[in-house]
Amino acid sequence: MGRIVTVARSDRFGPGKRKLIFAGDRRIAVFNDGGALHAVDDRCTHHGGPLSEGPCEDGVVTCPWHNGRFRLADGKPLGPPAYRTATVYPVRVTNGIIEVHVPDEVV
Repeated sequence: MGRIVTVARSDRFGPGKRKLIFAGDRRIAVFNDGGALHAVDDRCTHHGGPLSEGPCEDGVVTCPWHNGRFRLADGKPLGPPAYRTATVYPVRVTNGIIEVHVPDEVV
């Protein structure tokens, strides 16, 4: 089943916006990259840097610590120093509210 976490009203979360949300102990970075909504674990798979604080453009977020880059659509690393795929979460808009679905095994 999982948990649904509310992010923001869609009319207040336009392109370029980002937000850090929490599901239990899990930190999740949510991005609006040019109108496409994405949610990914906030911890870089290299050394745990906060992806929510890194630059995001053209579907890629860059870790501010060591420049590990991840595709937001699937969490795939785009080369060293990132080496493992970051967990991504489904994002939906329901009645004007952006929501992230976090499976039970993650919370």
